[in-house]
Amino acid sequence: MSSEPVIDQPRSTNELPPLDMSFGTDVSEPIAPRPVTAADAGAAVPSEPVGPRSRNKPEENVSLFRYKLPVDRLKAGMFVAELDRPWEDTPFLLQGFKISDPDELATLTRHCGTVYVDIEKSDPEVVTAIREAAMFDMPAPEPRSLRSSLRSFATLDDRTRKTKKRYSQGSQRLNAYLDQAAPGHAIRPSRDSFGYWFNALVELLFGAPKPTPKARKQRKKEQRDELRRMLPPDIKLRRYADQVTIEEELPRARQTFKRGETTIETLVKDVRGGKLPNFDDVNEVVDDMVQSMVDNPDAMMWVAKMRDQDASTYGHAVKVSLYLIALGRHLGFPRQMLGNLGMIGLLADLGKTKLPKPLLEKPGMLTAKEYALVREHVRLGLEALSEDNLPKEVVHGISQHHERLDGSGYPKGLKDQEISIYGRMAAIADTFAAMITPRPYANAVSPHDAILNLFEWSGTSFHEPLVEQFVQAVGVFPVGSLVELSTGEVAIVLSHNKVRRLEPRVLVLTWPDKRQLDMPIERNLFDRPKGPDGKPIRIVRAIAAGEYGIKVRDFYGGELAKANALI
Repeated sequence: MSSEPVIDQPRSTNELPPLDMSFGTDVSEPIAPRPVTAADAGAAVPSEPVGPRSRNKPEENVSLFRYKLPVDRLKAGMFVAELDRPWEDTPFLLQGFKISDPDELATLTRHCGTVYVDIEKSDPEVVTAIREAAMFDMPAPEPRSLRSSLRSFATLDDRTRKTKKRYSQGSQRLNAYLDQAAPGHAIRPSRDSFGYWFNALVELLFGAPKPTPKARKQRKKEQRDELRRMLPPDIKLRRYADQVTIEEELPRARQTFKRGETTIETLVKDVRGGKLPNFDDVNEVVDDMVQSMVDNPDAMMWVAKMRDQDASTYGHAVKVSLYLIALGRHLGFPRQMLGNLGMIGLLADLGKTKLPKPLLEKPGMLTAKEYALVREHVRLGLEALSEDNLPKEVVHGISQHHERLDGSGYPKGLKDQEISIYGRMAAIADTFAAMITPRPYANAVSPHDAILNLFEWSGTSFHEPLVEQFVQAVGVFPVGSLVELSTGEVAIVLSHNKVRRLEPRVLVLTWPDKRQLDMPIERNLFDRPKGPDGKPIRIVRAIAAGEYGIKVRDFYGGELAKANALI
């Protein structure tokens, strides 16, 4: 007899237990699949679990062997897996490549300070050089009482050390944010994992005092004041509350998303034909998007995520618009400002229609001339739109969405206070949308991994307080994210609990052994349903689309979605 899905039970306590979370590949003991019985005859046999996917094309498993190197230690034959900034901010459109010529080395030196090198995909003759150059930031000197622990740490093999990066800048900043925003809710690695003991060791060595309630309150006030100073003094902020459920809003959300794509398609044709765009149509669709997002932002977010695989080439602009509206809604911007944010998202990359398509989809490093041409899309877009027809806030957002706090962006290389709040917000939304969207030259990353990247790049590329507000707006596990529950089941995040973001409504897709259910079941983690061990079910990690053979798109249409009121 097949085992039954875990039955939801009423919540019994208001206490939230610490999350047991492992980023990336879980190194704790795997859940043993149940024996196959006669009842399973004819059932589909699940394929072997697939590891998290990189953004490289063609698709392949992420290697477990990565080292952080300064760019001046790079050599031909080394495989560059990740950069210290968004790939979109560099000429390297193919995300992950083996260094093969001096031009690539020189380009890396111009655009990056450090990179992550995949030792497994690099040439054998450079392996020793990679190990010697690796920037493995183990603190020293160590206290006498911890020397044995450090000796044990030093003997760990590469497969265990693979998680170090995951627990470094991005995850540390995410946990620092969670300690501020939701005390006690920080995402911690499993006690059985290397990451748990690595973090514990660092805390013992250097001390990691948790922020006091007073310190948390003070930090929130400082961030609020900082963001407020970036806005016109006469702007009156407001609070928004959901007016309808996600199920009630979905029909309008689907229609609005489609209209957004159609409007952008028309704009592109006008621009290519040398015509001035019809801003009445743009304003109308932006108003509809704002209204839907104000009434329930999760509905549009769900549609955007579910349409990843079949959305038109104009879907990216609609998604950037949605993320900007979501951030503005969370910050309390008035409706007119939300409309300006929506306009920025729709129009920011319109200038790319003036560039050759093969250039935008080139699967490799752009030459200096090609990269300079790509950077011209900001100017070309503003010229096509005619700045006089746009509110100044929209012009700022479009012209600055590729600027970065450290001055490494374009077209003007603006720094810090030179970048408006609209440019800072647009940079975050555009980068997030690019990371989670499949491209001709790159796979999508999971929304949760994209958030980790934003945190890792905050303070250099992006404004950290706005990154934190963005995460509050879209959630630590955004709508449409695939997650693994403490029961072993895989679920998709359906909507957020506005009080506790780590306890969303989810749609359970699989049994604990990862076989897909015939019909998904809904579970509200805020209600504290109990697992077989009697403990409240919680999210233990984000998983990549396609892992365990699960494709989010399969749950957008058809009888499964209809049964769950999702279409």
